[in-house]
Amino acid sequence: MRSASTRRFLDVEGLASERAVLAGRLESGSMPRLLEVVAAAPAAITYRIEFARDASGRPRMTGRVEATLPLVCQRCLDGLDLRLDARFESLVLGSDRGEMDGQDVVVCPNRRLALESVVEDELLLALPDAPVHAHGSCEAPRVRDPDGRLPSPRSTHPFSALHALRSRHGRERSG
Repeated sequence: MRSASTRRFLDVEGLASERAVLAGRLESGSMPRLLEVVAAAPAAITYRIEFARDASGRPRMTGRVEATLPLVCQRCLDGLDLRLDARFESLVLGSDRGEMDGQDVVVCPNRRLALESVVEDELLLALPDAPVHAHGSCEAPRVRDPDGRLPSPRSTHPFSALHALRSRHGRERSG
C-alpha cells in the first residue's frame, strides 16, 4: 500500500499495472467545489482507491471515500452533519470513445489524475439533492402572518394571510 500524500497527480497506467492501492486522508482545502456546498470545512476526508486492469486491459479504479460533511438541512435550515460513504468503480479512458459496457468512465487524455479531484468528485456525486435531517427529527420553520401570528392549521385558503393584509390596508385608506 502506498501513501498518496506526496503525490498530487496519479499516473493511472502505472498504478493499474502495479495493482496499487492508495489510502489516506485529505484536507478539504484542496477541494474548492466541495467547499462551495458545505456550511464549513469538513474534518478529514478518508479514501482508499485500488487500481487494476479490466478484462480488456483498460485501467480501472475501485474505491471508497468517507467524510462527515457539515451542511444545512433544507427543511429546518439548521446545521446537519451528513455522513457520506461513497463507493465507486470507474474505467479510466484516454478519450470518450470505446466500449464502456455500461460502466462509469473517467476521461483523462494523459491518464494522469489529481487525487483531490477524484475524491472531490465522488463526494459531490454522493450528496443528496436536498439534505435533510431524518424524517420526524425536525420541521420547517413556521411562517407568520403580517401581524406576527401563526396561521391557523385549519385555514384551507392558501391566500388567507394576503386577504387579511389587503382587507386591513383597505380600511386604512378609506378612513
